[in-house]
Amino acid sequence: MRAYALQQTRTLLRRLAYQVSQTVRSGNPDSVHDLRVAIRRFQQCLRAFRQYFPKNGVKRVRRRLRAIMTLAAKVRDRDIALELLKPAGLQARSPFVSALTGERRETEKELLSALRRASTNTFSRKWRSRLEL
Repeated sequence: MRAYALQQTRTLLRRLAYQVSQTVRSGNPDSVHDLRVAIRRFQQCLRAFRQYFPKNGVKRVRRRLRAIMTLAAKVRDRDIALELLKPAGLQARSPFVSALTGERRETEKELLSALRRASTNTFSRKWRSRLEL
C-alpha cells in the first residue's frame, strides 16, 4: 500500500507542478481552475495517505498549498462573477464590470507572483524531499 501511496503522490505532484507552470504562462480562467483542481487532488492524496509521510513535512506542504489556493480562489471567484454577468447584458465598459475586471487583474498578479516564487524555489523537488518520495 505504501508503494501505491507514494506513486500516486508523485503523479499528483507532477500534475500540480505542470499546472503551476501552465498558470504562470497563461493565467487564463481555465488554467486557474485546473490549478485549483490539481491542488485539491494533491491535498486529498496527502490526507488519504498521511500515515506514509512525515508529519512535519506534510504540515509545511499543506500550509503552502493553502496559501496558493486562497489566492487562486480570489481569482476564480472573479472569473465566475464575470461569467455570470455576461448573460445580464452588461457592457465591458460598465463601471461594475470594469471594477471586477480590475480586481481580477490585481488578484491574478498576486497569484502569479506567488506561483513564480514557488517555481523559482523548485517546490516540487523540495516537497518530494519533505514527503520522502
